[in-house]
Amino acid sequence: TFPQHLLYKTELIISGLYFLAKQKNYSQLGLNTNTSIAAKAATTRAASQLLQFLTAQEISLTNHHRRDYFNLELRLLHHNCCSSFENLGAKLVVSTITSRKGAQQKPTASSSNLTSASGVWDHYQAPILPLDKEHLKRSGYDFILSGPLNPKVMREPLSLAIDSLARARLMFGSDKDATARVILAIYGQMCSFYGDSFTFPVVECLADLVEVQPPFQAPSLPFNEDAPAHNLGVDPKFWSCIEKVHAAAKSFDRELWAEQRTGSARVWEILTETESYTSMTLAKQMRFRIFREIEERGEASMMRALNAMSAHIQWILIGGENSLAPAGRNMLLQNLTHQDKNIAAGVSVSLLFALR
Repeated sequence: TFPQHLLYKTELIISGLYFLAKQKNYSQLGLNTNTSIAAKAATTRAASQLLQFLTAQEISLTNHHRRDYFNLELRLLHHNCCSSFENLGAKLVVSTITSRKGAQQKPTASSSNLTSASGVWDHYQAPILPLDKEHLKRSGYDFILSGPLNPKVMREPLSLAIDSLARARLMFGSDKDATARVILAIYGQMCSFYGDSFTFPVVECLADLVEVQPPFQAPSLPFNEDAPAHNLGVDPKFWSCIEKVHAAAKSFDRELWAEQRTGSARVWEILTETESYTSMTLAKQMRFRIFREIEERGEASMMRALNAMSAHIQWILIGGENSLAPAGRNMLLQNLTHQDKNIAAGVSVSLLFALR
């Protein structure tokens, strides 16, 4: 159906044009002088009012179209980013997260005010749909490396965001204030997606996959030297995932922020051109927040891995030594090649005492 407000505006325009045509016909009928002068004045006044009305409607329609385009751009960007993960088999969940101020933020689509030189717009705020950590844990390291942390998959949302920045700059380039706020909104949505929906759940899942507690059963010594080395409770793919997350964070900053890269048409350059210090400050805060939280989560995951390695080392040294004690064997002393057996025994005893 045709929008009612456009129907109303169309009726007003048609009425104004009909009035002008009627006044013009009166002047051509050869009526008396007073009537002709009155009709001419009325025609001029009506034409001026119609011109003002059309100008106001043009501005209103322009703002309306630009606002609708911007909301459509944000919705399309969010849909395509989520689809890039869903297409590879990942699951997105709806959950409630805690915002930076500590207030609960529900991940439902809502609107926020975007002020421009021509008025206040309500722009779309994408819901936060993080990756399902339980699904990632069940799938294991192989799925994480070949799925969300696949280089092609990680680059796709960045390519979509770059295209959105280019289109928004083309649409709002004549209005620096509106351009700054539009670019800030797109960058903020991408920070939320790449952080809350992508990297944060992945890093937290990696921490959950690490088993800190060693097995209760004592290790069987000596280990087979031809077999692969013991992983000490941390799968080698864990470190590969951490490396990929680090690469993803660097790629996000390089492709979207691109500081000091002249001609890149990225966030830093566009906001610098608009000379909007407020938008630049807010964008820097968003950038600092996503990297700080990735770093904190990464450190927590690696500390958990180091704790697991420490616990397994103690399990091998102490548990293995105790299991061999009844047989009168001491593997630590047998593996030492030092000529002085007394010194070797002292070192071994001191090591075991420190570990206990």
